[in-house]
Amino acid sequence: MKIEARDTFVDVVRARAAAQGDEIWLRYLVTGDVSGEIQQLTYGELARKATAIAAELQRHGEAGDRALLLFPSGVEFITAFFGCLFAGIVPVPAYPPDLARPERALAKLHAIAADCRPRLALTTAAFLPVLEQFAPERARCLATDTCDPLFAAAWREPVLTAESIAFVQYTSGSTGSPKGAVLRHRQVMANQLSIEAAMGPVETVVGWLPIFHDMGLIGNVLQTLCAGTSLVLLSPTSFLERPARWLEAISQFRATTSGGPNFAYELCTRRIGAEESARLDLSSWKVAFCGAEPVREATYERFVTAFGPRGFARTSFYPCYGLAEATLFVTGHRRGTPVTSRAFRGSALERGEVVEATDDRDRRVLVGCGVPAPTEDVRIVDPDTHMPASGIGEIWVRGPGIAAGYWGREEHGSVFGATLATGEGPFLRTGDLGFLHGGELFIAGRKKDMVTIAGRNLFPPDLEATIELAVPAVRKGCCAAFSVEAEGDEKLCIMAEHDGSPPDVTVRAIKRALAEHHHVAVYDVVLVAKGDVPKTSSGKVERHACRRAYARADRASR
Repeated sequence: MKIEARDTFVDVVRARAAAQGDEIWLRYLVTGDVSGEIQQLTYGELARKATAIAAELQRHGEAGDRALLLFPSGVEFITAFFGCLFAGIVPVPAYPPDLARPERALAKLHAIAADCRPRLALTTAAFLPVLEQFAPERARCLATDTCDPLFAAAWREPVLTAESIAFVQYTSGSTGSPKGAVLRHRQVMANQLSIEAAMGPVETVVGWLPIFHDMGLIGNVLQTLCAGTSLVLLSPTSFLERPARWLEAISQFRATTSGGPNFAYELCTRRIGAEESARLDLSSWKVAFCGAEPVREATYERFVTAFGPRGFARTSFYPCYGLAEATLFVTGHRRGTPVTSRAFRGSALERGEVVEATDDRDRRVLVGCGVPAPTEDVRIVDPDTHMPASGIGEIWVRGPGIAAGYWGREEHGSVFGATLATGEGPFLRTGDLGFLHGGELFIAGRKKDMVTIAGRNLFPPDLEATIELAVPAVRKGCCAAFSVEAEGDEKLCIMAEHDGSPPDVTVRAIKRALAEHHHVAVYDVVLVAKGDVPKTSSGKVERHACRRAYARADRASR
């Protein structure tokens, strides 16, 4: 079956069921271990379960209604997602709050619900009593894993076209309140075709990323469905508890494609020992995609050094760039292309200029995120004048995968309908800063996150990387740099999780590292316990949430 942009995902599931009904599409590692319990789902079972769930949903909702998907990681989320599509109901992927730390997750959940006003809230039978306690008002709670297969006989095929809304993908909210990107079937399908064109044929995929998040849902679940291949999943918790499970699954199932944010590769290099590593064979892994946060050359080199002897090829590492507002994928190299690392003059980047470094002083190494997909038009634009930027500027994108806008938001025009000073457009304003060098995209940081001190533009990922490298007491991936207004000026603050070392020693080490490497003074350092630095569902540090928490604590202390 050849996938085309005019297809809907209901078309794809039914076609796969007809042609490959008995083939196993999904294997879910219940415990995360390749030797443990595995749930399986064939293409035919997917179609039958989705149809039965759809018939039940049609009893309680109407086409166009929204349904919050609040499932623990597993097969049930996926069958409910497609059940919504088969019913003509718009799925809104979310996740059930962590009952051990409910406040943060509940606030985000209710913000999403207030925005999209769901009629239904779907989960498993086991989680239903819990969901009913905190479900949004007016949302009927249903368990989809108990739907009788006989319900399928009552299914009414919805009227769907490529222009119909497939789902609403809420952004992770790393720079503010979550916003729902409205994705139509044709937009998601077009992005699937772009991914396949860049990454090459998709065979077996192993994933641990949250399947309610765009990279896990679109890059793993929908990509293998469109390709008609196989998918192996384990939960994010299984990976975080023991990172070797990820690589063991790749080795066992001979995966060709798998990936995650930079921190995942870093975690593997630090927590997979020689004994576990010796059992791995990673020679099948052809695309190790890396996105969602800055890609670090040091992480890449450590990973290649650690797992090259286990068959991991240097050319398999695949830095890429994308965002929910563009469905997922925007830039990346063709499969097998070596990673591009370039050293630039740090002081020039702070002024918005792009100058390659000529010596070891004043240098900042950036990893390229590939070239724009053939369907994507990427521009680097001065965010104030809307003229092309000669150096660092805001990344603007247009193409067939750009979302239809944010659900119910008035800022549609300013974000999705931006025009250049010449009148050319519309473009999506990503809010990310970067530049094109040799045709390749390099990311500098988020416009909203940038810290400006004494006229210098400092990028938080650089500051955080310096701290993590220079201060062993700070937990990797658990540090946030942000600015606050104090004493009539913008000041730099650091929030970091630490290992319990003497706080005064850790604070001095952080201040010294930033003074020596970035020539910047730190106004305040806040050390917190493990798990207290706010993060998005994809593992990115929420710097705005850190800033808000700091402001609340500052006011309370007055």
